[in-house]
Amino acid sequence: MAFNDLIAQKIKDFEQQGVPQVFERDLDLGNPQEPKRDNIVNVIVGARRCGKTYRLYQEMRRLQSRGVELDRMLYFNFEDERLRPYEPSLLADVLDTFYALYPVARTEGAYIFFDEIQEIPEWGAFLRRVVDTEKATVYVTGSSSKMLSSELKSEFRGRSLVRELFPLSFSEYVRYKTGSVPEPDATFSPSDAALLRHHLIGYLEQGGFIATLEQTPADAIQLLQEYASRTVAMDVVERYDVKNPRLASLFLTRCMASSGRELSVNKVYNEFKSRQIPVSRNSLSDLLEYYEDAYLLFSVPEFTRSLANNMRSASKVYAVDPAMFGAFSPASALDQGQRLETAVFNALRRRTPAVRTGSVCRLLIKEKSKSHEVDFVAGDALLMRAYSLIQVSADMASEKTREREIAALDASMAQFDLGESAIVTMDEQTDIPCEHGVVHVMPAWKWLLA
Repeated sequence: MAFNDLIAQKIKDFEQQGVPQVFERDLDLGNPQEPKRDNIVNVIVGARRCGKTYRLYQEMRRLQSRGVELDRMLYFNFEDERLRPYEPSLLADVLDTFYALYPVARTEGAYIFFDEIQEIPEWGAFLRRVVDTEKATVYVTGSSSKMLSSELKSEFRGRSLVRELFPLSFSEYVRYKTGSVPEPDATFSPSDAALLRHHLIGYLEQGGFIATLEQTPADAIQLLQEYASRTVAMDVVERYDVKNPRLASLFLTRCMASSGRELSVNKVYNEFKSRQIPVSRNSLSDLLEYYEDAYLLFSVPEFTRSLANNMRSASKVYAVDPAMFGAFSPASALDQGQRLETAVFNALRRRTPAVRTGSVCRLLIKEKSKSHEVDFVAGDALLMRAYSLIQVSADMASEKTREREIAALDASMAQFDLGESAIVTMDEQTDIPCEHGVVHVMPAWKWLLA
């Protein structure tokens, strides 16, 4: 099949099959723009297999419900090995072929959906030309956070809206399992609370990658490992020309299994050296940055103005999903606390988009002779303003644990002049007055729905 014939066949196949019915995600893309020149480009970024393609389908079905015919919609997924090696001319070939097949789209205005566009060289310059010259509304997806920064800013400064999509939130998970979800301010009966706690345990074990939710636990683990391996191959090794793919795979396993824990690059370096694995400290730091770029995991630095000097070796790391942590943990490790902390971080990450570095951090403070740690502070590290303080403790039964968590929050509320803070648990709910404010202890299912 000739190259342009392949493009035409892919376009025709999609129109003949129609837009699939999908589980609707909560990510809001705003009101669809009527196609015209100089429209804002809608960008969705996130981990591979988290649902970006289905979110495009959701938008296409929304347009159909408003009377837009499918022959005015171009959907094209560039993650197809038959299109390789990618040439910059590919994008123009796709658009020209679509207009040749459906000329009405050019005259009446087209809705263009490009999936995994970051695979194509010079995609930014091409889209800029489309925006400047075509009567179109453009949606693109990619699995690289670089689309949030340099690649977009160079061509679309002030002319794009970027949204991040993650695996299912707890609220979406409950809706997927039951068909509905309670309002955050609802009054919960004991049976409601018991059901939501049941789903919380399921969420911590199964996570939010939809394709894994109907699999056996063993098959779900295999799928998650394959997702991560494919991401490393395409978005780390290939994109950044990593010379040691084995190291990239081994270090990712170590990072994922460390979700909710401090990751010491120096310790990993020494361990790998003792196992005769070729490695350098810089290569590990680079890999950690590449994993973050690909939305596999996130590092959480200390809350300080000196973020640029905040060494990655001192950061805590979190997998993009609690089940992804489970897929890379030793079989004997069923640490509910790590899963819960990972879920809480990812909820904060959704609520506090990564507009700037330091929006979600860990807090280390000293009070007289005592040192305290708060798991999460949401705020602005560069301005040293904290808006909320959150501890995560699956079980508060131990008096020592209880005193430690409350003392850390009390000292932090005093430092940042906050009147309240929170401890997220599996079961407990109470308010604890202390010297500098109130600590709200609440079950995770309720906090995650908020």
